[in-house]
Amino acid sequence: MCFSFEISLLTGLFSWSVGLYLLTKNLTLEQNNSVKFLLIFSSMQFADAILWYIKMKKNNINYFVTSFIIPLILSLQVLFNVYYRNNNKNIFIHIATIIGILYLFIKFNGYSISSCKNKLSSPIWGSNEILFLEIMIFSLFIFYPNYSKLIVVALMILFIKIFFYIQVWLFCIYIFVDQIIFG
Repeated sequence: MCFSFEISLLTGLFSWSVGLYLLTKNLTLEQNNSVKFLLIFSSMQFADAILWYIKMKKNNINYFVTSFIIPLILSLQVLFNVYYRNNNKNIFIHIATIIGILYLFIKFNGYSISSCKNKLSSPIWGSNEILFLEIMIFSLFIFYPNYSKLIVVALMILFIKIFFYIQVWLFCIYIFVDQIIFG
């Protein structure tokens, strides 16, 4: 998620510090659950920090973090929301949750690599890019049953993707025009 060891570690420490501080306050049940979810969610920063620390080398640490720790943190997000926060009793949600968690462990089995060699690089877990459809399905579990929030997230993701594609097309047009003008 983050683009360096230092940023990942500091983001994780900051999130956990704020979260633990907030848990000492007089929070409503929903606020308390949101802070606990933040702690689970921000734990990913520590996994990313480890990957950055080893410079994404294909070794046992990379394999363990990518194949077990990352899917475990993602699974905890799903489990927390579906069972702890929402106390799910629906058998179809149980089955979908089990399949989704198994999919996470299969999807990210392997080694993480860096997305590119610049300062804004990001880990690609399990050497597999995450597809938009996969993000949306994962988000269904995370936002269950409050799907109105999911719509906002989907629109944000689409906006970011569209903005990225516009930048790529503008760059391609720039290169094309540059080749025509300067040969």
